[in-house]
Amino acid sequence: MSELKLDAEKDFLVKDSKTINFIAGGIMLAIFFVSMLFGDYGWSNYIFGICLFLIPGAIAIVRGRRNAIIMKINKSGFYCAGQLVTTWTLFCDAKAQDRTAIGSYKDNFVLDLRYYSPDFTILYTRSIPLTNTQDKAEEQIIEAINFYYAASTGRQTDNILESNTQSECS
Repeated sequence: MSELKLDAEKDFLVKDSKTINFIAGGIMLAIFFVSMLFGDYGWSNYIFGICLFLIPGAIAIVRGRRNAIIMKINKSGFYCAGQLVTTWTLFCDAKAQDRTAIGSYKDNFVLDLRYYSPDFTILYTRSIPLTNTQDKAEEQIIEAINFYYAASTGRQTDNILESNTQSECS
């Protein structure tokens, strides 16, 4: 993986990956049309094919065209879905982890952000799902959080997780 080039004056954006969404949508639409072209299975199978391939394929292509910003990280704080989650003065720590259920065959990565209430009496945790269609990896997101936290607070830390967990977030 290449080294991130972060600039404190610019935003770090995590978006839906256009490429992945277009490929997944195209494959689903192709499977739907080929199966409908070469098969005569009755109305129940047509409806099943529409629900299984046509609708998710169309949704994936629309998501690829929309190219929505999922997360934005900058000097002022951490944003998710266009709303400010926390400023760096209230930030405690962040951790990316896999919450895979027993017997599950797929990954379920989430980003857990811990931050204080404005009066520092309550410590909140917000879990943000990390999908497979995002254009940034969880390591890059953590690196951006570390960089912008250090840039806004003036604290030079190698890892937010270790420094805050041991000292401030007890």
